[in-house]
Amino acid sequence: MSSGAYTLKLSRTLYNDTFRAQLLDENQQVIGHLRIVPGVPLDRSQVPEDAPSVPAYLLVIVDDADINKDNLIDFEERASYALLKRFSTEAISFQHCQFYYPSPAFIFEQADALNNPVM
Repeated sequence: MSSGAYTLKLSRTLYNDTFRAQLLDENQQVIGHLRIVPGVPLDRSQVPEDAPSVPAYLLVIVDDADINKDNLIDFEERASYALLKRFSTEAISFQHCQFYYPSPAFIFEQADALNNPVM
């Protein structure tokens, strides 16, 4: 496995608080396309006093990526590092990334994947 973060190319979309990104490996090859939606909690003045405190996070929808069951954890660690570094500012610090995969290809390679879901 490799170490360090991926390189991130980021662009805004036509939707509020939604971004598109390309992940590049150490050879500057595109290895993934992502959609990122920052989850920013309401200001404390807008919630009841007894409301729990929640951290800011990044919702990451993986549209396409060079991943498989053997490198998924490495992918998420390196992608998280790049995303959290890029999105955190002096005003807000995102705590974690929540990844979603529309249809991981390696699931469908299993013989009985449609009849017996992994969940």
